[in-house]
Amino acid sequence: MAYGWVFKYGVSSTIFTGDVLSFSGSDGRQNYNDNYAGGSFNITIKNNTNQIANFPRGTNVVIFLTTGNPAFDGTVSNIVFNDYPGDKGLSTATITCIDEITRAGKFQLKEFVGYAAGKTITQAKQTNFSFTGLNTPEVLELGSTGNSNASGVASYSGTILNRLNLLCQTEKGQLSARSGGIYFANRGAISTSPAPVSLTRSTVSTTTIAYEDFKRTAVGDNFYNQVTVTPETVTEQQANNTTSQTSFGVAGYSLTTVDASTTQAAGLASWLANMQGDPTTLRYEVTFTDAGNNSTAFTDLLLGLRVFFDVMLSLQWQAQGQSLQTINTVYEGMSYSGTPSETRITLYLSPSEYYQYFILNDALNGILNTSRLGW
Repeated sequence: MAYGWVFKYGVSSTIFTGDVLSFSGSDGRQNYNDNYAGGSFNITIKNNTNQIANFPRGTNVVIFLTTGNPAFDGTVSNIVFNDYPGDKGLSTATITCIDEITRAGKFQLKEFVGYAAGKTITQAKQTNFSFTGLNTPEVLELGSTGNSNASGVASYSGTILNRLNLLCQTEKGQLSARSGGIYFANRGAISTSPAPVSLTRSTVSTTTIAYEDFKRTAVGDNFYNQVTVTPETVTEQQANNTTSQTSFGVAGYSLTTVDASTTQAAGLASWLANMQGDPTTLRYEVTFTDAGNNSTAFTDLLLGLRVFFDVMLSLQWQAQGQSLQTINTVYEGMSYSGTPSETRITLYLSPSEYYQYFILNDALNGILNTSRLGW
């Protein structure tokens, strides 16, 4: 395969790279305001000797980087067969695997009493086996304890993923599927300095990736200057960015959360109304391949995103006839595909302003007047 991916399945981590013809998938989300739906990947393999018998539903499949670190992890959920007519030629099978976030959406809790009031990450981890007794995806903490408090609920009926999305929207952090679990990253865990590998227009090196396709999108559906936060147990709170409203008119939306207090909910509403009230803010899609790029940079970028959570990336771009821009962005998700000749990856990036919470003693986010004092 292109790049040198290693494919393994099962409890004994059996390598099946030699049978892989192609693969594709998605991870994370595309937009800062999106809830997480979960990721999946498809792997098409040779099936001329019934290789697919090794992949019953629920089998663990992992795609590894050349470093030996897992990049994408999932369990088999579906198989499509393409049998060559006449018992000749090459028959194939396409395996669909779902990640742990997707799997969390398949657990329907009924009158669950385990969601006690506490920090968002604390409540997220109350989904784990020790509380539910179910073989659910384990929720793990990434970074320090969450900044926001979640209200308790006497009885909860709904999917685990729905609850995790409510907690993530309350925290304004991120969810990330990993091997055997889900990382819940509080907003303080989001990187405050760019990863070692940056994205450039044409420079190829051990620390830069040259992209071949670049899209920038005006804020569009992310433009809001009136935000109503509707918590589960306390009164809804609304914030208005009057400066933006005067210039561009009112654009509002409502967000459902589990904020534990009106003060916290009001702070979240204020943050969102001010951070999303500038119509010139952009989000980005960047596509690159392993072909023509340095293999070390390619590996290090994926290693940072998938293992070390280096989600802040420096991005260089230039509009025709204008000056070169170098900005900081935050990784939201990706789509990817690979064949024996090439691996292609598209990254979905948000402006770093959406994550520039005020942090004392920090060169990027600790400067007055560059961010709002937070909730």
